[in-house]
Formats: sequence, C-alpha cells, structure tokens
Amino acid sequence: MLHKIILKGFDCLKSFWHFLKIVCVFCIIMLLLFWIQNLTHASWKWMEYFAPHLKTLLDVSDNICSLSFEFFGTIIELKYISAIIILLACYFGMNLVILLTNIIEAGYKSTHYICKKTQEIALNKELRDSIEREERSINKYVVTIHTKVKPNFSHKGINVDLEQQNGMMVDFIKNKLGVKPMIFEEGFMYNFDNYGRIDSVLEVLFKVMHGSTPIDYAICIQAGDNMPQLRKLISLKNFGKITMAADTSYRYRFNATHRYQTSQIGVFQNGDKTIEVHEFREFS
Repeated sequence: MLHKIILKGFDCLKSFWHFLKIVCVFCIIMLLLFWIQNLTHASWKWMEYFAPHLKTLLDVSDNICSLSFEFFGTIIELKYISAIIILLACYFGMNLVILLTNIIEAGYKSTHYICKKTQEIALNKELRDSIEREERSINKYVVTIHTKVKPNFSHKGINVDLEQQNGMMVDFIKNKLGVKPMIFEEGFMYNFDNYGRIDSVLEVLFKVMHGSTPIDYAICIQAGDNMPQLRKLISLKNFGKITMAADTSYRYRFNATHRYQTSQIGVFQNGDKTIEVHEFREFS
C-alpha cells in the first residue's frame, strides 16, 4: 500500500514539474504582450490582472540587468529580456528536475524490487525450513503386507499352504528387523519409529518381494497416522509393489539418504477425494 502511495507521489511530482513548465511558457507569452503594451503605450484592461505579477518579475530582473537604450524614439529596457531569460532558464531547469525525479524514482523502484526479492527469498527459505522441520518430525510409520498365492501356483495340482508361507515371511522379517507384526485388515502391520532410516527396512522388504516363494506381496507404507488413507492403499491391492500415498513419498525427500527412487503409479478415487499413489523402486 505504501509502495503504491510513493509511486503515486512520484507521478504527482512529475505532473507538477510539467505544470510549472506550462506556467513558464505562459509567463513568457504574457511578458511579451506586457512589453508590447508598454512599447505601444496601449492599455489593455485584461492585462491589469497580470500586471502586478509581471512587474514583480521585472523588478527582480531589473536587479540583474537595468540597462536600456533608445531605438527610433522608443526606450528598449533590457530587463524584459532578462526576465524572459530567467523564465527560459526555469523552463529548461524543469527538464533537469524531471530527469532527476525520474532517476530518483528508478532508484526507488530498483531498491524496492531488491528489498522485495530479498524478503521473498528470506520468506521462502523460512517456509522451506519450516516444512523441512515439520516433515522431519514425522518419524513414525507403518508397513502393511498382504499376501496371495501367485496365479501359476493356484491351480489344483499344486497345494500351497499360504499360512505356512506367511509364517516364513514373518520369521524372516523378525530375524532381519527384530519386529513382530499385528493383524490389520486381514494382513500384517509393522510399526516403525524412524522414517529417516527406512532404506534399511525397504532393503528387507524388497528381499521378501524378490524371494522364490509361491506368493505375491502387496506392501503399503504410510508415514504418520492417516489410517483411512492406509486402508485405501490396501484396498487397491497393488501386488508386486511397495506403495505409498503422496505425503509419504514427499516425506522421503527429506531423508539424508535415498537408496531407492519413487515414482507415481496413478491417481485413484478415495470417497469424495482422490489419492495419489506412488511406489518405491530399486535403481536400475
């Protein structure tokens, strides 16, 4: 608001200088007419209003140059020429003042722009730091694992004990990570409290997925405590993938190390909202 007022002030100031230039031109014209009136010994009624002001100007110029000479019986007073020179000097002086005003205005605009950009940079940095602090504060996360028999092992000729396979998976993860699961949404849920070191957990999960077992795994990861979002991820049944929502993927950016990459799978309907689903992938 103040910036707009200052810019408006510069515009008004420049308009005022241009107005003074017009006044100078007007005064020169009136002074020439006043001189002609005096030379011709005429008496113009409308000139009586301007005469006092013009005489004041002539008094000032008379102090500068009071010479006069006679030309064909007519007294030529050089104070009129001095007054015109003064007015012309004022006229061209206004151009210099206008130029100076433009320079000051340009300097102000440049300074304002630099200050604004500096403030924006500081504000953006503060915002980034705030977001980073907020994201890094999210450490708790859960991993859910749901399993099913692979299609090529599900025909009648092969009998796969899914419960036994699940037990082997649970034992493997417990041996590698030292955690036990709880049953959640007909699957297994693991709770962790250090998202900054999720890479070590992902390493184990990818070993589980790439194992030679006859079952497929749908693994979901949710940072924080958004259980409705986690349930939606589970319902999508992305077997063969380690999936997460956009917020969990975004949180991964603030980890010190990134041994895995993330990519978007797609956007899915979640009630009256949508959910953006990403996955962890190994670098190829």
